[in-house]
Amino acid sequence: MPKATNVTNVTKLAPALPLRRYQTRWVQDHSRFKIAVKSARIGFTFGTMLEAVLDCVETPKTTWTVLSASKAQSVEAIETGNRQVEFLEGTAELFQNEDWYDELGRIEGIQQRITFPNGARIIALPANPRTARGYPGNAILDEFAHHEESYAIWAAITRQVALGHKVRVLSTPNGEQGKFYDLCKELGLTDGVEPEFNFQMVKGWSVHWIDVNMAIADGCPINMQEMRDLIKDDDIVNQEFYCAFLKSGGAWIPLELIQRAENDGATVDWPGGYVASNPLFGGIDVGRTSNRTTFWLKEKVGDVLVTRVAMALHNMPFPEQARKLAPLVKLTRVTAIDSTGMGIGLFDDLNELAPGHVMGVNFAGSSRARDEQKKKHPALSSVADGAVRLKVDIAMKLKKSFEEGRERIPYSLDIRTELQAVKRTATATGVTFDAPQIAIETGVAGGKKQKAYAHADHFWGCGLATYAANANVITLEISQNPASAGISSQIGGY
Repeated sequence: MPKATNVTNVTKLAPALPLRRYQTRWVQDHSRFKIAVKSARIGFTFGTMLEAVLDCVETPKTTWTVLSASKAQSVEAIETGNRQVEFLEGTAELFQNEDWYDELGRIEGIQQRITFPNGARIIALPANPRTARGYPGNAILDEFAHHEESYAIWAAITRQVALGHKVRVLSTPNGEQGKFYDLCKELGLTDGVEPEFNFQMVKGWSVHWIDVNMAIADGCPINMQEMRDLIKDDDIVNQEFYCAFLKSGGAWIPLELIQRAENDGATVDWPGGYVASNPLFGGIDVGRTSNRTTFWLKEKVGDVLVTRVAMALHNMPFPEQARKLAPLVKLTRVTAIDSTGMGIGLFDDLNELAPGHVMGVNFAGSSRARDEQKKKHPALSSVADGAVRLKVDIAMKLKKSFEEGRERIPYSLDIRTELQAVKRTATATGVTFDAPQIAIETGVAGGKKQKAYAHADHFWGCGLATYAANANVITLEISQNPASAGISSQIGGY
C-alpha cells in the first residue's frame, strides 16, 4: 500500500507564465468582439498574444493576424508569442523578415509568423489597409489608436472577420481622433473614468478598461511618481497611464457644448408672472465666505431641462440663505444639495423650512451601481471593487446631458466661465474634477459691488439640479440625514 503524502510539505510551484488579474480576465474572455482601453506598459499585448497562442494550440488551421502600429511592434508581438510557445513546451516554427506581398502584389517588406504543427498560425504585420485584407481569420489591432488610416484598416478588418472570426482591439488613447476613439466614444470609454459596466458586454463588445491605478493594485510594478518626474507633462501622463483621451481645449465641458445649450428661453431669474406647467428640480452647491452658494432650478420639459433660476448667494449666513431659498425649494419636486462638510448646516435649515423637498448628497460618497450588479450576477465576482465617486459621477452625467442636447441654460459670461473652468485631473487614487478660484465682482443685497470668488459653484449647482431631475434610475449612495451614516437608495440619474 503506498505511503500517504503529507500535503503540508509539498512545495507550491510558481506558474510558468504568471498573469495579473486583469490579464487573466482578458485571456479567459472568449467573446467574439473585445476592446481594451488601457494604460501603457501593463502587459496587454502579452495577454493578447497568449490568447492567440492558446487558441492556435487548441484549434487546428486557425489564423490570427496581428496588425501593429509599427514594424518594431510587429516584431515584439511575434517574439512575445514565440517565447510563450517555448514556456508552454510547445512546438512551432518562427519565420522572421519574410517578404510579404499584399493583394495588389506590392511588397510590404516584412512578415513575422509563427506556424504550429496543426496548421494554425499567427502572422504579425505593420498595419495598413492592404495588408489587413491579406488574410482571413481572427484579427488583433494592437495599439489601434496609433494606426494610420485607421478607418480604412477597420473597413478591411470587418470584411475579413465576416464569417464568424474574432476581433481584439486594444490601445492606449491617442487624442480625440481616429476609429479607436469613435469605437470608445460609442461604448462610453472616453471620459478617463472607469466605466460603470467595465468587464461586461456593451453593444456587442466585451469592454475592458484598465488604468495604471487598477494595474498597480493588481501587482503591476509601475512607479508613477517616477514616471511623472521623468515625463514632466500632466497631459501625456493622463493619456498614457490614466486612459484619458487628450482634448484640444482641456475643459471638461467644452465651449461648443455650452454655446449649443445657451437659449433665450432659459433665465437667470424666475420670469415675472411665469407659472411652470412641468415639474421643477433644484440643485444647491454650498459656500459661505470664500465661495458662494449657488442654486439652480430647472423645469423638465419632456426630456429637456430648461433653467429657470441660476442664483448665487455671496457671504450670507446659512439661516439667511435658507430663508431666501426655501420658497423656491418648495416649488421643486426635489432639490439635491451638497451636504458634505459645512453643507450639513444649510441642509438642516432647508429640511426644516421645506420638509420633503431636499435631498442631501454626499460628494464624498460613491455610485454603488457595480456593487448592485455584482449581487445580481455572481459571475461578476472577480470584478474589482470600488465604485465611481459620486462627485465624479455627477460631472460625467452633466457632460452627457450637454452632449445629448438636453440642457437649456441662460447666456451669462460668468456662468459660461465657471462651466468651462472645471477640468479633469488624474490623481494617485483616481480622478478629480475641480477648477481654480475665479475673481468676480458682484452686488450684494442691492449694495455696491465688491470682490467675490467663484470656484465652479455654478457647475456643481447645475450638475446637482440635473442629478435631481433624473433621480429615478441611477443607484447612488446619498445621505438623507447628513448627521447620520449614509444609506444607499435607488434615487439617481440615467
